[in-house]
Amino acid sequence: MISTHTVKVGRKTHKLKASTLAQARLEQLQGGKPIGDLLEHLIDGSGGVNLVIDAWAAFLDDGKGVEREEAAKILDALGGANAAAVHLGVCLSIAFPFLKAEEGEEAEEEGDAGNAKSPAA
Repeated sequence: MISTHTVKVGRKTHKLKASTLAQARLEQLQGGKPIGDLLEHLIDGSGGVNLVIDAWAAFLDDGKGVEREEAAKILDALGGANAAAVHLGVCLSIAFPFLKAEEGEEAEEEGDAGNAKSPAA
C-alpha cells in the first residue's frame, strides 16, 4: 500500500500521495510522458517548475489531485518549487522505495550526497 506524506503549510496540513491514479494523472498532465521518465526528471532536477507544479497537483488531496492553480498557490505559500522538492522526494520514496536505496548508493559511491540539483533548476 502507498502511504501518504503530510506537509504543513501555515495552518493547513496537506496530504501528498503518489498513488497509481495520481501517477497516471501526472503522466496525463505532462503530455503522456511515462512515469519513469518523469521520475528521472524530478530526481535529477531537469523537469523544471512545470513538472513540480504538475506533480503536486497530481499528488495533493491524498492522491485525488487538485487544479494546477491551487497546487501553485500551495507551493508559493511553502516557499516555491525548491522548498517543495524535499516533500516530493519523501512522497516518491514512499511510493517507490527502490528510489531511496538507489539514490543513497549512488551518492555514497560518487561522494555527491550534498550536491543534488533542485527540480526547479
